[in-house]
Amino acid sequence: MTDVVALQETHKALSEQVDRLGRENKRLHETVVDLSETVDRLEDVEQALDVITQTQGQSIEAFEEQVKDNREILNKMQSNLKANVLQNLLQVVIRSDKDENLTIEEHEIGDLINRIKGINGVEVNEVRFRDAITSSGGSLQCVMDIIRNLMDDNVTEGEEIFIIKD
Repeated sequence: MTDVVALQETHKALSEQVDRLGRENKRLHETVVDLSETVDRLEDVEQALDVITQTQGQSIEAFEEQVKDNREILNKMQSNLKANVLQNLLQVVIRSDKDENLTIEEHEIGDLINRIKGINGVEVNEVRFRDAITSSGGSLQCVMDIIRNLMDDNVTEGEEIFIIKD
């Protein structure tokens, strides 16, 4: 009888182990399912990040292209501004030759400088301008050559006669 009792106890212990292992197996199965769902979500996130990375690369390229285009437009605008200022300066110089002898005399320089000051977008260094006119003899051709200084990009800073204001 003791063998039967021992067998029953062993059977009971084995049944409990089988039940415990079954529960453990079920818990592990649920964990595997959860992990599979997590892996699927991570793959979705990875794909989204890939799309974002590609989009950012394209956005950066598009932004760089826009900066390049804007730089070209700005250069053209600055060139147009210089041309307009130059045209206005030439008109002012011609109008300042009151006696129409194609020379800006000493008594006409002050009026010329005042007219130049009235032009929007340009400043004049009065001392350098006055010296340049008087040292060149004041002929309209020499004055126009002085004004061409405005278009010269190689003028040393601090030596400019005309400065275009942005």
